[in-house]
Amino acid sequence: MLTYESTSRFAQAGPIRVHYHEAGEGPVLLCIHGGAPGAFGWGNFGRNLEELSRRFRVIIVDLPGYGRSDKPDVSTGRNAMYAETMVALIRELGLDRVHVLGMATGGAVAIRMAVDHPSVVERLVLVSAAGGHAVYQLRPKESASRIYYGGEGPTMEKMRAYLEQLLYDPTLITDDVLLERYEASVEPEFMVQAPEGRSSQRHTPDDLWKRLDEITAPTLIVWGRENRTQSFENAVFMLSRIRKSQLHVFGECGLWVPYEKMAEFNALVKRFLYVESSARLRA
Repeated sequence: MLTYESTSRFAQAGPIRVHYHEAGEGPVLLCIHGGAPGAFGWGNFGRNLEELSRRFRVIIVDLPGYGRSDKPDVSTGRNAMYAETMVALIRELGLDRVHVLGMATGGAVAIRMAVDHPSVVERLVLVSAAGGHAVYQLRPKESASRIYYGGEGPTMEKMRAYLEQLLYDPTLITDDVLLERYEASVEPEFMVQAPEGRSSQRHTPDDLWKRLDEITAPTLIVWGRENRTQSFENAVFMLSRIRKSQLHVFGECGLWVPYEKMAEFNALVKRFLYVESSARLRA
């Protein structure tokens, strides 16, 4: 069985030392996690690695500021910096083109890669991705990270309440998942420097929705109908703007689709990416 430690790697991506996990052979699939209290690559995608690595060379990154990657102070242009770091990592690993899977904040990074560096992105999978546009979704009164780190500070109870916002089925929040996420959220460097930590820097998201029609890569958009952070109205908007796109919406599912609908999600991604891989092999 693949483990956190057995798949753990480091590489220098420009000025940033990036931590990542790697397993499997074949076409490369770069997985970029979301941004939230205690987020990191393995936490978002580690449970998908065993299955996906049977067909792909899977690389699961920790974004700068998260997990075991360097934690620079980023005050502006966060998505652009993340995208540049991911491209530098791809080059450092001796790769030319990769499939890119991004969830939530990682989806925004994947979009930025696809519009700024189209030659690098083979196919794109956007899961509950930031970067869409919703007319009717109400904005939360306060960010989840401010609630989590405010008051008496992080607690296991607060983390459980936060994860319950990400999942449709709260019974999937096992003790292991809860502890893994909580421990990552209280790591001292994360709390000081991560955008979802206690950093006083405000981060204004890019208006990526204005650039969706620049994406040329075939794109799979994946959403949970009960996503309370990014309503599936965002997904429909992306479908209307990205030329070579298709949309799959899971019922009874929240934001964290790769975990909540694990088997179906793995099969969906493999099927979508295998079309491109097979075509290249025939050529």
